[in-house]
Amino acid sequence: MAITPSPLVHIEIVVQDAEAAYRFLKNVFGAEKVQEEFADFLDSEFARVIHVGLGDVVLQFIQPLIKEGSWYEQLNKYGPGVHNLTFLVDSIPETVKHLEDEGITPLASFSLDWSQVIGPEDLKSDIPPVYMMDTMEKIGFHLELSESPLKGSPMPSTKYATGSDSLIGSVSPMIHIELTVPDAEKTYQFLNKNFGSEKVEEDFANFLDSDFMRVMHVNLSNVVLQYCQPLMEQGSWYEQLNTKGPSVHNITFIVENMAETMKAIEDAGTHDLFSFPLDWGQLIGPDKVKPDVSPVHMVNTMELLGFHLELSEWPSTEKLDLLYIDYK
Repeated sequence: MAITPSPLVHIEIVVQDAEAAYRFLKNVFGAEKVQEEFADFLDSEFARVIHVGLGDVVLQFIQPLIKEGSWYEQLNKYGPGVHNLTFLVDSIPETVKHLEDEGITPLASFSLDWSQVIGPEDLKSDIPPVYMMDTMEKIGFHLELSESPLKGSPMPSTKYATGSDSLIGSVSPMIHIELTVPDAEKTYQFLNKNFGSEKVEEDFANFLDSDFMRVMHVNLSNVVLQYCQPLMEQGSWYEQLNTKGPSVHNITFIVENMAETMKAIEDAGTHDLFSFPLDWGQLIGPDKVKPDVSPVHMVNTMELLGFHLELSEWPSTEKLDLLYIDYK
């Protein structure tokens, strides 16, 4: 039986300077610190923790403060990057056993004293530890899995995991997390078997697919993972796969005004890694494409944020049914 994860809780990212990552996103997009009580609860002598709301997603920036542990090891070996995606599951013992039967071992497990942030009247008894499952080589990130400590609903009553009913900052909901892997089909088969993931946005993925790179869009709960399998020994995706192994390359959002956004990014001291046009007419029909659609921009933010930012404008004034998420 496949594991059924909750909607995404947060994306956990190891960086050199968590406050600098937050300030950049605040200055450029109007991102906000969120879940501050929870972040303070996790903050310790081992790591600085900041939760940042951007669009509909929570970015958990981790700044290691000691030279040991999985966060420091990743930062020291590969530089800033996405460490894990975090989800809730119904049963930790059953989930961990299922993954261990598939050859996935825990990277770590740890207990949290939830009573520091949750009143005893709302807290379940006998909450199992949080498990970090070592799935980086399989899917491009580790999986942090836990059970909800609450007696009631495990997810916030707000529309988004940020704790808000509105998007935070001047971006869309997260479009996808883009990852580079050596075999996209093999990665999909693992996610499909163990989490019931499906190929989604197939027309969009086929539009992006080329002799240069195999592209596949796969859902994991409410997240779209854009798996990129380089077919040539060149380009940013190949270079990252060759140096870091399977890993997150960028996170993608839509912005309303690319010119204003890029000016704010450049004013903040950051520039494009590259930009490229897309012939949207091939995907949605030339009659639906609005004039002067800006190229897609891949912003060089890996060292600062632990991922590049991929930004694009919506290519049409019409409602388009091409995304898995509910954008417009």
